[in-house]
Amino acid sequence: MKKPVKLFSLIFLVMFVSCQDDLFDGGQISEFNLMHKSAPHKTTVAVVNPILDEVVGSATLHRTEQGITFNYKSNALTPGYAYTVWIVVWNRPLECGIPNACMEPDFGIAQFVEVEVMSGGGHVVGNSGKGNFGGHLNAGDVSGSINELFGLPPAGGLQEGNVFNAEIHLVLRSHGPAIPGEVHEQISTYAGGCDAPFAIPPFTAIPDEPGECGDIEFAIFSPFN
Repeated sequence: MKKPVKLFSLIFLVMFVSCQDDLFDGGQISEFNLMHKSAPHKTTVAVVNPILDEVVGSATLHRTEQGITFNYKSNALTPGYAYTVWIVVWNRPLECGIPNACMEPDFGIAQFVEVEVMSGGGHVVGNSGKGNFGGHLNAGDVSGSINELFGLPPAGGLQEGNVFNAEIHLVLRSHGPAIPGEVHEQISTYAGGCDAPFAIPPFTAIPDEPGECGDIEFAIFSPFN
């Protein structure tokens, strides 16, 4: 694996590098919409690679009462490598150690923050090294949850009626070089192609050998409340 560098606190990285573009009803901002959180809401933030200490792309999240749609773009990926996106839903972010700024230690109080980790899809990156990932998550859908893998209690996915109050993290995971015969698992499961899925702590090193996997990038969307 590539040598890790200094890891900054996620919350401070986001405070300094995130750039948000809030659009209501196709970009028409109105007093009515500002007063009603049920109006469609679109936000764009920075994609951060804390291992490289760089902003490497941007991500957009569109919220409606029915669920979320995301687009995640990264410019710093390795051609021929398999990647997956994971949607981390903090349904009660006010209960996090820093309210509305949830971080890894808050998984330790999962029963209070009601967090769910959901699959967001994946693919093998082409020769450009640029990744473009997109997906949708319906409120109340728990079919893509991997909470059990982490020993976390179920939280109901992105809870119905709570889409605008949830804090959403998009986490990009590298599964290393595409492995013939294992690509489907590498782009659709958390442990696909991984010799030891939890061997590399999140955001500390970039996998570069077959069998190595690690979480390397993220985008954070604050609650709309």
